[in-house]
Amino acid sequence: MIRNELGDFDWLKQWARLSPASVAFKDGDLGTTYTYFELYHLSVRTADELVSKFNVKRGDRIAMLATNELEAVVLFFASLRIGSIFVPVNFRLTAREISHILNDSGARLVLAQSSFTATLASTTANLEQSVIVSSFEDFQSVVRRHHNDIGSSIEVRPRVAATELLIGPDEACMILYTSGTTGAPKGAIITPKMLHWNSLNTTLRLNVSQNDIFVSFLPFFHTAGWNVLLTPFVHRGAKTVLIRKFDADRILELSESEGATILFGVPTTMEIMSRSPRFKTTDLSKIRYAIVGGEPMAIDLIRTWQKKGIPIRQGFGMTEFGPGVFSLNEEDALRKIGSIGFANFYVETRVVDESGQDVGPEEIGELLLSGPV
Repeated sequence: MIRNELGDFDWLKQWARLSPASVAFKDGDLGTTYTYFELYHLSVRTADELVSKFNVKRGDRIAMLATNELEAVVLFFASLRIGSIFVPVNFRLTAREISHILNDSGARLVLAQSSFTATLASTTANLEQSVIVSSFEDFQSVVRRHHNDIGSSIEVRPRVAATELLIGPDEACMILYTSGTTGAPKGAIITPKMLHWNSLNTTLRLNVSQNDIFVSFLPFFHTAGWNVLLTPFVHRGAKTVLIRKFDADRILELSESEGATILFGVPTTMEIMSRSPRFKTTDLSKIRYAIVGGEPMAIDLIRTWQKKGIPIRQGFGMTEFGPGVFSLNEEDALRKIGSIGFANFYVETRVVDESGQDVGPEEIGELLLSGPV
């Protein structure tokens, strides 16, 4: 178990003890829920399945091609228990690009939904290592069977030491592939220590508590899908409602019915939602603010949401750095309109010229970042 400078990193085990009946995740399309008690025990049992069925070992890479499913969350937390490394793959990529990611990451096991198996089949001939390919739907069935079996009185009897985390704070637990302007996708290595400090940065700046709720459409192959709010919410014992793809009307509907307190989007999705016929009539009064990143948001659009009673917290992040780096306080949404705000709590910044000297106000330079994340 991770203790040292992170304390007890086993967030699920802690919340299963402290608030077992609280809902950790809800499938916004199907209505299925996982409490923190259920999610902890599912992660334990699933870790056992991965070891017994696929012989997954510490350091093995588990790749996934799947949409936003509750079972994907279980897979990630189960991989932490084994000490393996989770690699969510962008299913929108070409077979050549997927081959590169599987080769570059050294994937040993690939769990793929049936809708992506044809693309995956054309990649296997180009793989440099032996890979086990299995059905994500079969994996889902196993998790769902365990979910049906779990009750508050059921004792978990794992065949492996999955009741304790087998990963260290500085070991890789996730590889997220991100492309620059040139070249093939590049794998950003994420560690438990990074997740921990990103969560602290996020929750301190956003005042996240156990009572918070948000609706997530963010794909799991992108850092935002995991680390903008999802993992910080787990750390705080809050609730995430997952949907499989962006649907403006559905997000507005769920934000009202679930009592969402924080909204996340990029400027494009925020504009589409603001143009929905539901926008004027949907009650979003519980939402404290919307977090927006990815690109600058148009000033008129910021004002549109402000009139709805939702201030816009623009920010800036990088996959390799957590991802949370900068965030604008909601009270400054209009006063500092267009700004990305201040660096997060445990982030140090400098802007330097070509010789490494700090530049002054209004001068152009290179942004340097440091911190425990």
